[in-house]
Amino acid sequence: MKKGRLYETSVRGQLIRKMLLASNETSMKFSKLSIDIALYLISRGRTKPFDSMFYPDLQSLAQKVADYSGRDSVPTKGAMSTALKNITNAGLYEYSIDLPTKREKHGDKKGIRLTLIR
Repeated sequence: MKKGRLYETSVRGQLIRKMLLASNETSMKFSKLSIDIALYLISRGRTKPFDSMFYPDLQSLAQKVADYSGRDSVPTKGAMSTALKNITNAGLYEYSIDLPTKREKHGDKKGIRLTLIR
């Protein structure tokens, strides 16, 4: 049995495959920032990606992506939200602005919720 093909059947492998197909498609504008964010989100979790992630704001997500990808900084004005919308259009993660479920940890302020699309 070929072990390389087993990775493609896992959830993480399918997400990487979707990301690669979206980045090579000419009709979709999948930027380098979108790829960095997608790789960061896919790599979260030990054995499989998290089903849902919450960030208090775009700045905190941008800082984590910058640390992960080796960038000095990531623009947060319109580039982050556009990149997250492209990730949603590619069928990887659903981007929404929502209240946190763990209110004692994050407070009552709205933040960024990213939900895995299966």
